[in-house]
Amino acid sequence: MINNIQELKERLFTSGVVNNEQELQGCTPEEIAYIESNYGVLPRTYREILGLLGHNAGKLVRGSEFEFYFDQLIKMNEWQQEIIIESIAEGEKCTRLPEKAFCICALHGDPWFIIANGQDDCSVYFLHDDGITIKESSKSVMDWIEALVEEVEYLIKRGLR
Repeated sequence: MINNIQELKERLFTSGVVNNEQELQGCTPEEIAYIESNYGVLPRTYREILGLLGHNAGKLVRGSEFEFYFDQLIKMNEWQQEIIIESIAEGEKCTRLPEKAFCICALHGDPWFIIANGQDDCSVYFLHDDGITIKESSKSVMDWIEALVEEVEYLIKRGLR
C-alpha cells in the first residue's frame, strides 16, 4: 500500500515503471500555483503527485492513452467545462461537474476528477461516458494513483510496456 509520496516514488522505481531520475519530471511550484489560481486549492496529496510526476513518469502513461500530464490537464479542464456548457445549451441531458472540480486524468475524454478545496486528501470521482453518471472511483488520491501503478506493473510483467 502506498501511503505517501516517498513510497510512491520508491514503488515507481522498484517496479520498473520509472528507470532513472530523468524519467521522473514533476511540475514546478509555479505550475501548481497556476492550476490552483484557476481551479481552487488542490489536495496536498495531489499537489505532491504533480510535484513528483506532473510532466513525466516513465512507463506510467504512454502516448495518448490518457490525458494525465500538466499540459494535457490544462487543456482537458478547459475542454470539459466547454463541452458541458455546449451540451446543456443544445438541450442534451448531462451533469455539470461540481463546483471546484478539477479533472486529474481522462481516458477517451471521460474524466476522473477531484474537488479542489484544499483538503489533505480526497476522493476521486469518474464521470461516465453517458455524461450523466458520476461515481466515486477511489476513496483517496493515493488509492487512485496506486491502482494506476498496479495496472502498469501488470502490463510490464507481461511485456506489454
